[in-house]
Amino acid sequence: MKIRSITPIIVHASKWSNYIFVIMETDQGITGYGDATLDGLEFEVEAAINNMAANLIGKDIFDTGTMPSPMGGGLITAAAVSGIDVALWDIKGKALGVPVYKLLGGAVKKDVPVYAAFNRYITDRTPDGFGKMAAQLVSEGNRAMKCHPFDHVSWRTPLANQRKYVDEGIARFVAMREAVGDDIAIGLDAHWRFDFATAMYVAEKIRSYNPFWLETPIPEKKPELLRQFRLQSGLILAGAEMQTGAADVLPLLQQGCYDVYMPDVRYIGGITGMMKFAAVAETFDVLMSPHNMCSVITCAASLHCASTMKHLMHLEYHPPESPWLPELADTHFTPKNGCFTVPDKPGLGVELNLELLKKHPYQKATPIRLNMLGG
Repeated sequence: MKIRSITPIIVHASKWSNYIFVIMETDQGITGYGDATLDGLEFEVEAAINNMAANLIGKDIFDTGTMPSPMGGGLITAAAVSGIDVALWDIKGKALGVPVYKLLGGAVKKDVPVYAAFNRYITDRTPDGFGKMAAQLVSEGNRAMKCHPFDHVSWRTPLANQRKYVDEGIARFVAMREAVGDDIAIGLDAHWRFDFATAMYVAEKIRSYNPFWLETPIPEKKPELLRQFRLQSGLILAGAEMQTGAADVLPLLQQGCYDVYMPDVRYIGGITGMMKFAAVAETFDVLMSPHNMCSVITCAASLHCASTMKHLMHLEYHPPESPWLPELADTHFTPKNGCFTVPDKPGLGVELNLELLKKHPYQKATPIRLNMLGG
């Protein structure tokens, strides 16, 4: 079975983002789907996919040795490679009549614990708004969630000059805890926004409210500070969502920077890269919690991978950015008892509604910038 075409399609998902889907077709009529979304760089990723496609047309779908590596080309290359890789796995599962998780060795658990991250979903960013959002998510079947509360905070600014914004972020988290009680897991994502002093200040303030983790507190280009903070803070730390290959994460693993690692299937090299990273992480005896935002395709790919991980903590997911997104495919994942169930249908178990995709062509979006340097 040979690859007949690889087509990137840019879909306007919301005011925040455009999705970049990879549609791969074979000469035997099987279609596979991938996701290569990279906010703000849609046309660059589209060009990278088209360039790679020129070398893959006519190749056997089971000959993945011809795939380029995501490492060394930056996030644009990583996104393109990852999207193509996921589409290939989708086709392989469909061709063999089995779900992807079985191709990966089988599920450790088919009901995968998840947590809701709602940064693109919430509209009221007051502490009261965060508290109400937490209560709503619990009412919808969530047992764990993550907030992104530190608006306007930057690692470049001393704590004394931005304490107001830092305290506002802490107040948002505290309001969530007070709204849902101690039995619901709540994490915080700092998006690399703290210097060491600010990170320690936040740790002291939030520790008694029992966060399940603090995510990416300090820029990852400073692994020695991350390690020092982890040892002194007494908090569980998580990160590494923007790394583009297992080798790129190795310095963080070797330095002992995080308790939990969060590779993203869109950048780590797709399903192939995710499983390579999972094997490396297991040797360091750390937990995995894949970063999982954007489309139902990313969610399905991440879910298949997560179901096979013995050292899984839980899987991220995002409530839909726009009301029509649940109709994007024949499958929409919703939590039941705090879990998603991995699909049993062949491949990813998801079929996109291609006609609906065409109704939402690219529009300029205003991405929520997650500046890796903490700005």
